[in-house]
Amino acid sequence: MAISSTFSFPSPDGTGLVGDWYLAGSSRGVALIVHGYAEHAGRYAEVAGQLCDEQLDVLAFDVRGHGRSAGRRGHCHEFKEFIGDYDAAYEQALRRAEGKPVIVVGHSHGSLIVLRALCRGDKPLPQAAIVSSPFLGLKLQISPFTRVAGEIASRVWPSLAFPNKLVVEDLTTDPAKQDERRRDQFCNTVATARWFTEATRAQAETLAMAEQITTPTCWLVAGDDPIADAAAARRVQRSLKAQSEFHELAGFRHEVFNEAQRSVPFALMRKFIKHQLT
Repeated sequence: MAISSTFSFPSPDGTGLVGDWYLAGSSRGVALIVHGYAEHAGRYAEVAGQLCDEQLDVLAFDVRGHGRSAGRRGHCHEFKEFIGDYDAAYEQALRRAEGKPVIVVGHSHGSLIVLRALCRGDKPLPQAAIVSSPFLGLKLQISPFTRVAGEIASRVWPSLAFPNKLVVEDLTTDPAKQDERRRDQFCNTVATARWFTEATRAQAETLAMAEQITTPTCWLVAGDDPIADAAAARRVQRSLKAQSEFHELAGFRHEVFNEAQRSVPFALMRKFIKHQLT
């Protein structure tokens, strides 16, 4: 799917963000894509194509510290900065929608941003949300020493960067997609101490506040995910009072939309969207 246009817009604190529009032609609404940690919006062209096939224009944007957007790589001072990025992009999507529905699609850290934002209830809410491999708990093993060191550094040296320990084989079993990720110079390889403690805080807040979410959600959860904890995703989903559907995809690694059998989550996503737009 080819990008129709690229543009810049500010987050509420003035941080410069960059987004791409994919236009469906005859549009029934707008989809907003929120990418995962250490990656960027450019990796979602195939997802955008699936959404355009459902007659949705698509806005995919880079959150701060990622891709083409401004900010220290992989860093935030507070998690609410990512929420501000989401709010700014959502406003762009609302303008384009012109009264038509907006549907949000998040992956991993992007799903955490989306879910934490949906807990508020004081902002315009999307028609529906799809969350892929939501980063609601860490499955990746981190030593107790590294965890404690990160918590101390978050207070005294918040921008201290550690290797994020992501390996492509944990993301997908598809060799072509693995190679694509290795060659992608817009993906970063670090995680800062403050980001880690703020993301952990956001995970706890999302679990505590999940029952406040009123937006219908579709959960596409990798069953063989070595990065995000599928059990944590299930706990949050079970806390919801709003309509939701949970799909655990057996044998899938973290990036379900980049797996060899990605036609399965694509079909589930499109079926959910069809139902929400009926």
